[in-house]
Amino acid sequence: MWSRVLSLLRKTSPAALDDPAEVVRWQHDSVRVRHAFGLTRMTPHRLSRKPSLQAYTRLLGHTYSAVAEVTGASVIVDSSKRPSDGAALHLVPGITPYFVHLVRDPRAVAYSWSRRKAHLDRSAPAEMRRHGTAGSTLSWTMWNAAIETLRHSSGHSSALLLRYEDFVAHPRAAIERIVQMVGRDGARLPFEDENSVRLAGNHTISGNPSRFSTGAVALKSDDEWTREQAFKDRVIATALALPLLRRYGYPLRPKAGS
Repeated sequence: MWSRVLSLLRKTSPAALDDPAEVVRWQHDSVRVRHAFGLTRMTPHRLSRKPSLQAYTRLLGHTYSAVAEVTGASVIVDSSKRPSDGAALHLVPGITPYFVHLVRDPRAVAYSWSRRKAHLDRSAPAEMRRHGTAGSTLSWTMWNAAIETLRHSSGHSSALLLRYEDFVAHPRAAIERIVQMVGRDGARLPFEDENSVRLAGNHTISGNPSRFSTGAVALKSDDEWTREQAFKDRVIATALALPLLRRYGYPLRPKAGS
C-alpha cells in the first residue's frame, strides 16, 4: 500500500521524497509538541510567514489524498498521538479533521512504559524504549493539557473524549460514538460480540506490539498495574497528574477491577 502511495506522491511532491531529511526538518521546526498551542491559533492565510509549516501541511494533504486514492477510503484513521500533529490538521488542505482524545489513567501509563516490550519494527531483535515514572507522567500531563486545548478549539461536533477504561468496558458503544461523529452511521463494524473483534491487516509500520494484532482479538482491561505497581511510583504519578486526574474522573486510590 505504501509503495503505491509513494508512487503517487512522486508526482505531487518529488522534492520531499528525494530529501526526506528535509521533511523531518520541517516537522522539527513547526510541529513539535511545544508548538501545539500556537498551531491551534494559526490561520491558513498566515502560513506564508512560516514556510516550513506551509510545506509540511501541503505534503500532509498530498499524502492523505494519495492514501484515499489507493485505498478507496473516505475516512482515514491517523494513529499519530502527538497533540501538535492534530493541531496542524486544520491547516491541511482538502481534509475535514476529527479528533478522538483517548486518555488512560496516568498510573497505568507509567506502569506500561516501565515494562519490557518487543520492538517489532526493527531488523534485529530489540526492545521498546522504557521511561521512568516521573518523566512519563509529566509527558502525560503536558500532552493531555495540549490536547484539551485542541479538543475545545475543534468544537463538540468534531472531537470527543474517550477514556481507555470506558472503551474496554463497552467497546462497541465507544466505536459507534466515533463512527457517528465522522458521519458514517450504519457502517459495518468488525465486532464478533460485545467484547471481541476480528481485525484485518492494517498499514501500521511502527509502535506497540499490540498494533500488529490481526484475527480474533478479545478486548479486556489491562489492570495489572493496580496490583503490581510499586507504591512509590503510584504516589509520584498521582501527585504529578493530580489536576487532570480529577478532571478525567480517576480516583486517588484506584482498586483492581474498578
